[in-house]
Amino acid sequence: MTQNKIQSIYKSIVSTHLIILILTTLIIGIVYTIRKNGELTSNEDFILLELLVPLIAVSSFLVSHFIGKKKLNALYKRTELQEKLSTFKQVKVIQWVSLFGSVILASVSFLTSGQQNLLLYAMMIGVMILYFRPIKARVIEDLNLSPEESDAFTQTDNDSF
Repeated sequence: MTQNKIQSIYKSIVSTHLIILILTTLIIGIVYTIRKNGELTSNEDFILLELLVPLIAVSSFLVSHFIGKKKLNALYKRTELQEKLSTFKQVKVIQWVSLFGSVILASVSFLTSGQQNLLLYAMMIGVMILYFRPIKARVIEDLNLSPEESDAFTQTDNDSF
């Protein structure tokens, strides 16, 4: 029963990441299509957005990263693996959503200003979301799992029978 719960938590982490990644792709694609079908002139009044969007993206990610590290370091060695994975899921969702918010900001800024760099920023942030995908090795490293917990986590559903 515990092995199934561990695998279901991991699958929910992966599916949450996939949903955020799909939404990111859809938002960038929709905004590009809307802007492409409209007028392509860029408005120089919004040139400041090209500075603000990357600064906001980096600062929000750094804040979410440090909050996540603080939460993960607060976990005790004796904490159950299920609780560790639930905390890991919360931390990763916070990080992904901070990046997703930056994608929305960059996309809306591109839509209003027409500055091509803002769309490029949104795509680069989307690649960052893809880079921070939940890999089992990264989960083991981030949670600092013991060898027993690591073995229990890496077992597949077929091994539990």
